[in-house]
Amino acid sequence: MSIAITSSSSRTRTIYWLSATLLFAFVLAGLFDRDPWKADEPYSVGMVLNFFRGHNLVVPHVAADPFVEKPPVMYWTGALFARLTSGVLPVFDGAQLAVFAWLVMAVLCVGRLAQRLHGPAHPHNTDRFNWLAPMLMVGSFGTIENIHKLTADVPQLAGAALALAALARLARTENSPRLWGLLFGTGTGIAFLSKGLLVPGVLGLTALAVLVVPAYRTRRYAAALAWTVLAALPWVVIWPVLFWHASEPLFIEWFWDNNFGRFFGFVHLGGERKSYWSDVRSLIGLTFPAGWLAVGALIAQLRQGGGVRGFLSERPEQVMLWLYSGLFVLTLVVSSAIRDIYMLPLFPAIAVLGAGVRLPAWLEKTWSGVALVLMSVLGLFLWVRWGLQLTGNGHVAAGPIGKWLPLDYVLPFSPGLLLAALVIAGLWVTAIVHRRQLGALVFGFAGLMFVWGTLSTLLLPWVNEARSYRTPFAALRESLDRLAPAGSPAANTCIGSFNVGESERAMLDYFIDVRPVQLPDLTQASRCGVLLLLDKADARIPAPPGWREIWQGGRAGDTNERFRAFVAPSASTDAATGAAK
Repeated sequence: MSIAITSSSSRTRTIYWLSATLLFAFVLAGLFDRDPWKADEPYSVGMVLNFFRGHNLVVPHVAADPFVEKPPVMYWTGALFARLTSGVLPVFDGAQLAVFAWLVMAVLCVGRLAQRLHGPAHPHNTDRFNWLAPMLMVGSFGTIENIHKLTADVPQLAGAALALAALARLARTENSPRLWGLLFGTGTGIAFLSKGLLVPGVLGLTALAVLVVPAYRTRRYAAALAWTVLAALPWVVIWPVLFWHASEPLFIEWFWDNNFGRFFGFVHLGGERKSYWSDVRSLIGLTFPAGWLAVGALIAQLRQGGGVRGFLSERPEQVMLWLYSGLFVLTLVVSSAIRDIYMLPLFPAIAVLGAGVRLPAWLEKTWSGVALVLMSVLGLFLWVRWGLQLTGNGHVAAGPIGKWLPLDYVLPFSPGLLLAALVIAGLWVTAIVHRRQLGALVFGFAGLMFVWGTLSTLLLPWVNEARSYRTPFAALRESLDRLAPAGSPAANTCIGSFNVGESERAMLDYFIDVRPVQLPDLTQASRCGVLLLLDKADARIPAPPGWREIWQGGRAGDTNERFRAFVAPSASTDAATGAAK
């Protein structure tokens, strides 16, 4: 008997550590050893770079210009980690450690909340932690890439996860209203200082809406909300006050234009809605599998628990999570601007709800079988693709890949990336061996880890070449070096830019230490001796008469963007140099 118990305990520990390794292997794959990728990352790195240099710790800047779309907590923490690791890591890789830290916080909050809600008897609860919930959070279609990027949405995700975990605790009388009220306020404050009013607003509405649930209609809950306000105050007051004193116009631009203007549509900053039907399709598709499983779990719970009344009284935490999810989706629907990444704060809630599902035997078997075949085939295809690109045969059996990646790119051989890919493959084989104990959903995530991990190791340099500005801007730097006098660095060249966005200006600063002067129109091109234009596929910008082209280029495989650099018609080498005015 004791031998059987010991054997069972050993298997439980094995599944626990295997699940943890699968999750963190997925999170780490694609975080490091690459450049910032458009969209969103380049301008984020621009702000990290300015904080890293200590130029202005209150007002975010991209290159030489203020950029106040978002509050600074992601960029502060990115700069902090970059500073701590500056002796061993590039700025971007150091800043990505902050992304990893925020994700660990979200994983812990979501896993522990799911453990408490679904109980020790649930098949996906191992050793007091539910690994399935964070797997659903990071492994749904809408989060796979977005959680790996240095953006303000990642700490917002972590703040939402902390706030929801704390608010769920307040449904039970045995939990401290002070502790969990303070944590609710802290999570809300982190979300605010990450990206503004959206998530704090939805959390505030949720905190009021849960009063329909008897478990929340208590004096303890009212006291907890007082502690919530107290904890949130430093996050929502200190930086805005400092920002106001630093620049009132920029503060108004951030607070009014980038919160209310973007929401109500009187300021157009990108991401505008195409159609409501497009939103519905995105919501259905991008929330797979977490959202689909959450709906399935809800239907099963309503059938088993005496309908809506039983659900309200017996499962107050789940009711709160559904209220938050509904209010969040409704807020996105009524807003005028929407992008896929805006959905990220929805996933902590639906992941916890989806982790409570119990698949019927036939679906468990089907899910596991499909994952085994599909993910193995996709992963092996990526290994074959690696071999073709490594040997210069990228055009063989390429199909539509050439639309996104340059087929003539020859992959450099990297022993480190190959070793990482072999570790990823080894984890997949281990998961196959233990697939019955893991369960179909965790095993399916293991397959996703195999595919994503292989892509993010073996083929990482290829993807990076297509999405990074390093190669074209290095070529631009060579042209500027030839233009500048001997001994004068290209960074001293005055470059005027037109139609060059904040992402591109940030990467000019990051890769070649150039901060171009923004030109409102081409009539002011003479302010500098060098002019940089960014053409789009549907709109080529004519250069001013007499300006001589010295360089053109763009990212490999990018048919939409093309940069061109020009030198002034009468500019001598000396006239093209000097500090920007």
